[in-house]
Amino acid sequence: MKRQAFALLFLAILADAAKAHGAEPATPAAAAIPRVEIPGARVRAKDILGASAPDVELGATPPLGASRIVDRAEIERAFAAANVTPPKKIPAAVRVSRKTRRLTAADVSDAIRSALAAVRLPRGATLSSVRAAGVEVPADFQRVTVDLPALPRRAGPATAQATVTFLGESDTPIHKTMTPIELLLPPEAAFAEIPRGAPITLVIRRGLVEVSISAVAAIDSDVGAILPVTIKPSGRVLRARAIDKDHAVALEDS
Repeated sequence: MKRQAFALLFLAILADAAKAHGAEPATPAAAAIPRVEIPGARVRAKDILGASAPDVELGATPPLGASRIVDRAEIERAFAAANVTPPKKIPAAVRVSRKTRRLTAADVSDAIRSALAAVRLPRGATLSSVRAAGVEVPADFQRVTVDLPALPRRAGPATAQATVTFLGESDTPIHKTMTPIELLLPPEAAFAEIPRGAPITLVIRRGLVEVSISAVAAIDSDVGAILPVTIKPSGRVLRARAIDKDHAVALEDS
């Protein structure tokens, strides 16, 4: 009987302990930290303290999906480093994250089509379709660029993984995503745009100096690709990027 009473008492104590442990409130400081979405790549005092605050930088904005805490001490150090008097009211801490914008599949498709319409597609290709998906991007992006991989040397339909780069202020890349697109390659795509041995003008730029030299393509290649070119008459070989069928620009590391 005593053993049974002891066991019941022990279980009651465990239950009370578990209940007390489960009822422990979250840390008030952690729960009370306000959140602020930052519209750009750098956190500024105005974002946290209001438009009337001095324009003092508080470091980088976290990448998409992440956040960080900016506390009062960090804000005060930033004002001191900028030799600016801080406001009297500064929050104890603020959690900051990058302000985002949700693009639908149609939004992404339209952006890709607009970007590709402004450039010449490699190998004379035409765009058939864009298999876009919705994506979360920084809210401050201004435009996109689209880069395509080397396309197959054949005619007919082809699928390519397009690299879509979202650009912000001063055309700074702020986000990238991959999107499959469908292309149609014409009959002439089965042949190299720049055949081996074709004459090509090599442009060499070093600082403000630009020199043009006669050369020949050392391999079959295409416009936009990097290829070795042989300088005449020295025979020296340099790596260059073909900017059209007749011109290539030497790479800096050649």
